[in-house]
Amino acid sequence: MKENKFSISEMKDGNGLEITVKNNSTKESFTVLPDSGTRLSELNLYNGEELISVIKKIENVHSENRDDIFCNAKLSPFAGRIREGKFTFNSVAHQLTKNYPEENNACHGFVYDRTFNVIEKTIGEDFASCTLEYQYLGDFPGYPFIYSIQLTYKLSELEGLTCTTKILNKSDEEIPLSDGWHFYFDLGMNIDNFILKTENCELIELDSQMIPNGKSKMFSEFTEEKIISDAKFDSCFKLHVKEKAETHLISDAKQLDLTIWQEAGKGKYQYLVIYTPPDRKTIAIEPMTSNINSFNNGEGLIILNPNESFTAGFGISLNKII
Repeated sequence: MKENKFSISEMKDGNGLEITVKNNSTKESFTVLPDSGTRLSELNLYNGEELISVIKKIENVHSENRDDIFCNAKLSPFAGRIREGKFTFNSVAHQLTKNYPEENNACHGFVYDRTFNVIEKTIGEDFASCTLEYQYLGDFPGYPFIYSIQLTYKLSELEGLTCTTKILNKSDEEIPLSDGWHFYFDLGMNIDNFILKTENCELIELDSQMIPNGKSKMFSEFTEEKIISDAKFDSCFKLHVKEKAETHLISDAKQLDLTIWQEAGKGKYQYLVIYTPPDRKTIAIEPMTSNINSFNNGEGLIILNPNESFTAGFGISLNKII
């Protein structure tokens, strides 16, 4: 009997259930944590010559460090900050929990630590995937709307990792959404030594509360390949790309090009946040559908009618520089 090129396995440890999808030929793999918001605890990609760990590994899902809490997390039903956790939708005022008290803001939604159910596992000739689902019943303070969210993680030999989100409005009314991801990339060296390349974009100007002040300017500093050096980011950008946007992390020393792509355009991931933690060991590259505080400013805000769905994807691939 011919052995499958791909495999899917499960185990339980201190992080709860772990599902590992693996390419047995290249040894590429990812591990997802259904009991912790479907965060990826590990992603290893093959550049044609060697296997490389490309994201920050999650060692302990119980860590209370904020960068650990949102490490590789799904951001839903809002990505980024909501000023003071307040918003009004269809003439009804809502108050979200302010989990960033030093800024007096709500941030990053609340599915990042919820338990998802595995609803499908698929092994094909040239890929393997798993789909997980969470039914949100409107029980989080300030967000009384009901929806389901499905996340599909797919590993393929030619495309690396693809992450697809599908959200279905199960309320009997419209619901507001801002969708995003919060992956931290770690390639085993200080980020100062990497080259960054971005798409044409606008830099959103933020106030002291890290909320957009309504101003922006074109940002072209990294549209041509440029070493990161001591550049610091906790920044939101609006992409000037209609279909597919790419952000590149390039290392001449390691001869690799890590590509983070996202579906762009209206109703897709038209925004991007880049964040450099103080230790400079990782860099967060975060596709988002909407601007920060979109529940109030409406910029990129997705509004779903009853039984209407939203779907968008992003992915991570690794190439060797020849």
